Amino acid sequence: MSSRDYRIDRAKGILIFLVVLGHLLARTSPWESPILGAPMYFIYMFHMPAFVFLAGITAKSNRLAERVLTYLVLLATVLPFMWGWMWIFGLNPDYDFLRPFWYTWFLLSMAWWMITVPFIERFPRTMLVASLVVGLFGGLLPILDTELSAARTMAFWPFFVVGKLYGKQIIDWAGSLAIWQKLCLSAAALAAVGYFFLDQVDYNWLYGSLNFAHFDVSVPEGVGLRLIVDIGAVLLTLAMLSWLSNTKDTIATIGKNSLAVYILHGFVVRGLQPILGDSRNVLHDAVVLLICVALAVVWTGLLAWSPFERALRWWSSTVTGLLLKPFPFLRPEDSDRRGERRRRGATSSPGDTYHPGDAYSEGDGPDRQGLGLQPLPGVGYQHSLGYEQQPGQQQSYASPAPVAAEPYPLPGSHEVPQNNATYETTQEVPAGAAQRAVRYRRLPVYLSGDESR
Repeated sequence: MSSRDYRIDRAKGILIFLVVLGHLLARTSPWESPILGAPMYFIYMFHMPAFVFLAGITAKSNRLAERVLTYLVLLATVLPFMWGWMWIFGLNPDYDFLRPFWYTWFLLSMAWWMITVPFIERFPRTMLVASLVVGLFGGLLPILDTELSAARTMAFWPFFVVGKLYGKQIIDWAGSLAIWQKLCLSAAALAAVGYFFLDQVDYNWLYGSLNFAHFDVSVPEGVGLRLIVDIGAVLLTLAMLSWLSNTKDTIATIGKNSLAVYILHGFVVRGLQPILGDSRNVLHDAVVLLICVALAVVWTGLLAWSPFERALRWWSSTVTGLLLKPFPFLRPEDSDRRGERRRRGATSSPGDTYHPGDAYSEGDGPDRQGLGLQPLPGVGYQHSLGYEQQPGQQQSYASPAPVAAEPYPLPGSHEVPQNNATYETTQEVPAGAAQRAVRYRRLPVYLSGDESR
């Protein structure tokens, strides 16, 4: 049975469609148009914060160097192709080495956020508070703006940390709401969008890419507006998550292949830019909106074709492996890779390969401590070897037998299951068992028994 959470895939599928639609609409100069501006406020208020939140859920610290370098390889691959592509269409790529071009900021920010994952796992509360402070007050720094994607990295970092620490619980909570609660949450989210749209709040706040000095606001006003934007993003994200079901469908498939859609759609959008730029001069804004929606549906579906995704993952993994080859201490152990394949083998579809941030399989969560280390004995019962003791034999490790009812007690608890075939029903575990080595004390005791009872 697959342990993949298709709610995450479906959320990514919806969000990547909004990314494509938003970038198509942006080519039409939409912000001054009521018809085009309303969907732009809706999209840009939450689509990237929600994407960052989902990225935090799937972020892991094992094979950290490989994960970080993969995003940098993708960034270094996309940029020269995009500059050449825009040159073909007579567009100005606005080249700047320190500023990731257009949508490529997300790849660089992902590398920054991934570096913080080990610290989030080690100091969760401290990093949560730090991310909130940085997200709200980072705009005070006048020297950090679009350079190295610093402003966006700081502004959206809280969503990544929250996703890493509480993402699955939040998704479960949102999905468990009653219908009337979901409707109220959705209404509150749309009210937040309406406030920004009707009050004509500067849409640049939604990008998260500029500091307070750019808006010429005081510190309290800047922090307050940043907080209001974040609250709106939270409401919209929760409203979307509340309506998702854990089913595998076309939207989930698109979400699974969202990396290819994200990287390749930029070439489509820039290729259509000359046409979209003049569309409002000859067509009504409502018609332009419908055309952009249709184009977004078509191209999102086409670019989600699995060979595109596999090719990008093969390329990034191959180049990353070559770059790490001279540094064996940074390369993942073959046994770790084989172990993950064994864990996922029963549920992986043909062609599935490892790539940073795309695994939801059991055992890949926060209980994997540090930089790829396996859980220590006593940490994460479901992934630890069972501690088994047979009468008259030495203590040994063995694969745990299936547990049909309640878990077995801890050593030294003086409690024995009544259906245990190894001990008589009146026999106790010796009290001296509690004095065993500390490293065994949290492991569950698995006693052989007759499962037919």
